[in-house]
Amino acid sequence: MNVKRVLLIEGCVNLFICCVKLFVGISANSAAVIADAVHSFTDVVNNIMAWMATNIANSPADKDHQYGHQKFEQLAVFGLASLLSIVAFEMLINAYNRFGQAVEQNYLGLIVLTGTLVVNILLTIWQRYWAKKLASDLLEADASHTLSDVLTTIVVIVGWQLAAHGYYWLDTVFAILVSLLIFYLAFKLFQRAIPILVDYSDVDPSAVSAEINRLDSVDSVVRVRSRKVPNGRVADLIVTVDPQLTTADSHLIADEIERVLAKKFNIQDVLVHIEPRHRITDHET
Repeated sequence: MNVKRVLLIEGCVNLFICCVKLFVGISANSAAVIADAVHSFTDVVNNIMAWMATNIANSPADKDHQYGHQKFEQLAVFGLASLLSIVAFEMLINAYNRFGQAVEQNYLGLIVLTGTLVVNILLTIWQRYWAKKLASDLLEADASHTLSDVLTTIVVIVGWQLAAHGYYWLDTVFAILVSLLIFYLAFKLFQRAIPILVDYSDVDPSAVSAEINRLDSVDSVVRVRSRKVPNGRVADLIVTVDPQLTTADSHLIADEIERVLAKKFNIQDVLVHIEPRHRITDHET
């Protein structure tokens, strides 16, 4: 089993759940259930985009993408967040237009919808198992998304049953709640993708400089830059050392700096540029 196969199986299950919910929603004339079906469809789109992004992200670096393709995964997440925002807005409009319309009881549909709830619970547990086994952040995030489907379906079932007993306006209220939940999911996805896409730095340069300056072999830290990447953090820095040191000694200093950054700041990819002290001083003056 690998990440792509897990996503493929999950996509097939989500497509089935989407079709079932849409059938029940149309049969019962429930805006809340239809909204939940649309939400499930976005899960299918999410699985497709995640599968494609994983395929591209795992591609080796080439002449056009010399730093690799890892950011394609975050582009897919950004695209999904945009899609979710549009879907949530459309659901709000649809819920408003259907306000007060009669909602029908459908016990067979209720049983079927409850069945999809159980399937989603089992799917969440299964995804989390493989996310931990494969050490995949993407599967872990997707499992959290599937868990939100469980909560959404519970809310939808409660709203549908109340509306079917004559409280028609509650169907619209619960449809709006589902829309707001989708907006929240979109916000969390934006929050995850944007910092990586814009090279956001979540490490304090002064803290890094302070740790590096503790090393006896380092004269000073001239510059520290870091950024988030899909699999952690990367950094590059310029330090000055005694100009009398050999190339081999300078290399050992760079190795020591890499170990410090990995241990203290969880920065696993580091580029250290070492300059002789007088060269920096002459340049600055």
